[in-house]
Amino acid sequence: MTFRNKILFSIWAVVLTLLVITFFILNYWMRSRIRETFSGELQTGLSTVAVHEKLQSAQLIRACMVIAESPRLRAVVELGDDRTAYQLLQELNKTTLSQLIVLTDREGRPLVQFRHGSKDHWDIASSQTIKSALRDVASTEVAPIRGGIYRVVSVPMVIETELVGTLTIGFEITGNDLATLKRATNCDILLVTDQKTFLSTLDSAEARSLVSALGPPRALQFTSGEESSGTAFSFSTDEGEYLGITYRLSQPTGTDSSEVFYLMLKPLSREVRQAMTSILGTFGAVSLIFLVLTTIIGLVMSRSMTRPISELVRGTTEISQGNYDYAIHIRGRDELSILAQRFMAMSSSLKEKISELAKLNQDLLERNRDLDETLRKLQSAQEEIVRSERLAATGKMTAQLAHEINNPIHNIQSCLNSALKRLSQETRGRDLIEVAYDEAGRLSRLTGQMLNFYRGSLVEEEMKPTNLNDMLDEVIVLMRDELSANKITLRTDIKKELPVVRGSRDKLKQVILNLISNARDAMPQGGHLDIIAYVGNGNVRLAVKDEGVGIAKENLNRIFDAFFTTKGKVSGVGLGLSVCYGIVSQHRGSIEVESTPGKGSSFTVVLPYDG
Repeated sequence: MTFRNKILFSIWAVVLTLLVITFFILNYWMRSRIRETFSGELQTGLSTVAVHEKLQSAQLIRACMVIAESPRLRAVVELGDDRTAYQLLQELNKTTLSQLIVLTDREGRPLVQFRHGSKDHWDIASSQTIKSALRDVASTEVAPIRGGIYRVVSVPMVIETELVGTLTIGFEITGNDLATLKRATNCDILLVTDQKTFLSTLDSAEARSLVSALGPPRALQFTSGEESSGTAFSFSTDEGEYLGITYRLSQPTGTDSSEVFYLMLKPLSREVRQAMTSILGTFGAVSLIFLVLTTIIGLVMSRSMTRPISELVRGTTEISQGNYDYAIHIRGRDELSILAQRFMAMSSSLKEKISELAKLNQDLLERNRDLDETLRKLQSAQEEIVRSERLAATGKMTAQLAHEINNPIHNIQSCLNSALKRLSQETRGRDLIEVAYDEAGRLSRLTGQMLNFYRGSLVEEEMKPTNLNDMLDEVIVLMRDELSANKITLRTDIKKELPVVRGSRDKLKQVILNLISNARDAMPQGGHLDIIAYVGNGNVRLAVKDEGVGIAKENLNRIFDAFFTTKGKVSGVGLGLSVCYGIVSQHRGSIEVESTPGKGSSFTVVLPYDG
């Protein structure tokens, strides 16, 4: 799919989505307005029905009271003669045109009952109006009687002040009455009793489905004759949603009595469909015009977008083939023009990056040289490991030789000492024996040093927490006078509370003493000797610096070899620094050396500490 088609499809999708959303919003708005209008009409219709029922009740009461004032009717009721009463009611029925007439005595027993011009009989014991009339109160009600629903009024019949009976007349509610109410309220009306439609302004099938969907009367909110307002409610059937409101005509007084009420209806769904149908054609035409306009606009926009994109594609092809000088010509200030500018900038930057890449290659060569230097250092470290192993082997061999030589030397020294004691001072050749005795003693000391080399640096000892501050204080006290005698000024810079180091206190003390002794020997004319102790890079660093003759550069790699020495006076066999190196290595540390011939040397012992 081309980019242009994607743009068009996207625009169509957005437009169609907006049209659908608009349609649903319009439908919702139309439904809300119609619901609001219908609710108002139902409220108005309810008020109309309430007024109509009050007027009907008042007219019936006045008419019934006029009839009850008849002297003949009062006399018949007072006598309780049912035959005479029957004849009289036949005459009254012709003049009053009522469908229902009942006369009772003062006890409420019926004397005669007329319905539709004929004598009839039905149970009047539950009639509320007759009960009220017996209490000297005129009242009306709507009641189902013998298959019909009648609007009934009962009034008391009184001679002077004595109640002699009651008169009841009634008129059947017919379809004409509902049609009159429909015209007055502009609503469809159902007369409902026993959860069945008795009369309706709708067809019977629709009326039955409405009553079935309505549910039991106890779930409804009724408006009675004393009220003129109520709340509209909605319910649904197979035909759609309706709005309704009820007006109660009679309330059940027992288990056998029925509830009679008007149900006023407005077909909400049908009205919404009719309203939407009337505007659907207009909405469809407007939607089609809008879709055509957006299609034209989309074509113009897609063309203005695809041309610069095609130019960008050509530019990327040229640059991918190595033509970094290709220029993309897109005019304007839109995003694609900015993209073209950024692309050209990227091309220039790429050209510069390629140039920089050559420089980076050169840097890589230099890094290779640095790597060679690192390898050289690694080789030096390896040589140091070999030196340590050689030192251990040499130390072991030296110790064995020194042990074997030491016994004969002691024997020779004892023999020479015994000879000197037996010879007088004037004996010829005594001086030669004394020289031999001194040389034997020096040889004994040398073998002792060789034994100490093995025992001091190679033999493992138990490592214990060591306080370096106390150890250094002891060394300073021990060496201060000797250094002063050699015209050497001792300077210290020791940090307080140095970390505790796990190791051998005596061996570490031996290392510092040996370094100080070497520094003393390197300064025969005196000078300054510095002892510095501090913490750096996670280690304790103990430095001994002198201002002596220094060490030649070619000898720096050999100073820790056994039997190597640069001292002019032969005072040992060259094992001091070798012993120091072995001890420090035993403590998982190292010795760093810096020296400048003629200016002095610096030996730094680096030791790890706990914590």
